[in-house]
Amino acid sequence: MINKMEDKFLKLANAVYGVLEFFPESDPLKNRAKDKALAIMDNLVLVSEIRRPQGWATLADTFDNKKIKVQLLEDIEILLGYLWIGKTQKWINSVNYLIIANEYEKIKNGIEPIIAPIMEPTQKLPGIEKNFVPEPEFVEPDIEEKETPHEVSERQGKIIEFLAKNEKAQVMDLQTVLPDITKRTVRRDLDELLEAGTIIRVGEFNQVYYKLNR
Repeated sequence: MINKMEDKFLKLANAVYGVLEFFPESDPLKNRAKDKALAIMDNLVLVSEIRRPQGWATLADTFDNKKIKVQLLEDIEILLGYLWIGKTQKWINSVNYLIIANEYEKIKNGIEPIIAPIMEPTQKLPGIEKNFVPEPEFVEPDIEEKETPHEVSERQGKIIEFLAKNEKAQVMDLQTVLPDITKRTVRRDLDELLEAGTIIRVGEFNQVYYKLNR
């Protein structure tokens, strides 16, 4: 029997699946985002099954539980990165994106204080969010607003995933996930993502970094 908390996780995953239907079928991010949404839901359910009466956010963390929560934070960041791309490409309505992103941010805020001992001691963490917002209402995207989107290649998807995990990177950093690709090709992919507004470039000369455009 599904409890109330698990039901909310399921509804959120279904909401993500709903907006992903507006991604082009040929775009590799569509299936990657679905996989992330499913993995997040499974891990949230796993964490919530071993909770104290005070709620799932107050778990006595074993080492394995902490690893699950670290993975949850990483997966949520990557999924939000995919959804942000969908928003910039106008595949997702801005209202839908904000509703879903807000729900995942609340989940993140509930997880981060728990794993604080294994994170950087100087990192400031937000307070625990006690209540999960009820199921959101979703708005049908306006087809007339759509422009011809930039279709993300598999290489560019790896670049986006790397930036979602590491916040920023130089060309040499990206070659660690694209070892068989030349710097010239990596720069061409970065230029296309820059032109599409998916990423931004900061710095100059030898201190140029690339970040997701959030």
